[in-house]
Amino acid sequence: MQDASSLPENLTILGPTLLSPEQLDAFVRTVHPGAPKLGSYYSHLGGYYGIRGDVAYAQAIHETDYFRYTGVVRSSQNNYAGIGATGGEVRGASFETAEQGVLAHLQHLYAYATEAPLPDHYPLVDPRFDLVNRGSAPTWVDLNGKWAVPGDTYGQSIVNLYGRMLQFATQE
Repeated sequence: MQDASSLPENLTILGPTLLSPEQLDAFVRTVHPGAPKLGSYYSHLGGYYGIRGDVAYAQAIHETDYFRYTGVVRSSQNNYAGIGATGGEVRGASFETAEQGVLAHLQHLYAYATEAPLPDHYPLVDPRFDLVNRGSAPTWVDLNGKWAVPGDTYGQSIVNLYGRMLQFATQE
């Protein structure tokens, strides 16, 4: 497993998932024991889309404050990426199930990461997919100012959190 301190700043959104679903869920539960178990969705669906599901999970942790929902998005929305939440009282999109929320998150990342057509095994559930400048953020740091505004260190925050997840996994 890659050493957390050697993570490149230009870590791509597309790539392999290194951490297991169990490691993902165990990490988040060190901070929030009541966090939902979403690791299997991020691992499986991340693999389908060719997205680093474990880093996307780190993004979800960042967006939801370890699934404690201290911002405008509420847990009942199953919106783990803050899709459509623009601040104030604009809570963003809602998804019927946890799996659908993860699917929307990964589809949104896919739109940023590549210009390739969206694979069609799953229906498009990301309501903002067509609003993304396709392929404009192939790396996590490229999401700065795009996913979160101004978000000058948004991508770095995700990569750093992922590094902590890798360290946790090696200590288990």
